[in-house]
Amino acid sequence: MNKISSTITIVLILVMFFAILPPSVFAAEPPVHLMVIEHWHAGGKVTLNIISSEDDSLTNLDYKLLPFWWHTTIEYWINPKNSYAFSTSAVVATITTAAETWDASTTFELFIYQGTTGRSAGARDGYNVVAWGLYPNPNVIAVTYIWYTGDKIIETDTRLNARFKWSLTGEAGKMDVQNIMTHEFGHWCGLDDLYEDKDYWLTMYGYASYGETYKRTLGLGDVLGLQ
Repeated sequence: MNKISSTITIVLILVMFFAILPPSVFAAEPPVHLMVIEHWHAGGKVTLNIISSEDDSLTNLDYKLLPFWWHTTIEYWINPKNSYAFSTSAVVATITTAAETWDASTTFELFIYQGTTGRSAGARDGYNVVAWGLYPNPNVIAVTYIWYTGDKIIETDTRLNARFKWSLTGEAGKMDVQNIMTHEFGHWCGLDDLYEDKDYWLTMYGYASYGETYKRTLGLGDVLGLQ
């Protein structure tokens, strides 16, 4: 009889305990989705309209938002390993400068550089990584992976396609790291690509060319989208 009473008491205590827990404790974890955004080489693009020969980015209001964004400051790591004889310090300086370009346009601290890593980009592993690596499509310069749930980004990676030649100084015939990474960090900030010819001079224009460096600085539309 004592055993039965003890068992009943324990059951009642457990029932009372679970009764006072908030519903959120029992809620299922929201699903995590992946979006992959490819940054294309402009070589195969057909221009339907005339692109302005003068940089009009400081008067162009255009921007497009992704349906999700980081709700916190982004901690990120850089894998400096490369086949271009770039030093680790030069790679880090170039990529962090690209991130700081966005930071300089808002009072909120968007990015915090956490150091170098040997991790690759493109795997959900709890680290936000920028790294070189091969990408199957030879016309894609870089690809940003965004894992999100609802309107909240929970992880981002960017892979710079090692099929291309790269430069840290805007050399002709090579893709400029700072130029491309300033664009890619825009995706990390929740901005989408722009593909109309009238948006050519904005950082978030979705095509890029060899030797291009103008995306290193933000246009008016880029900044408005960030705000």
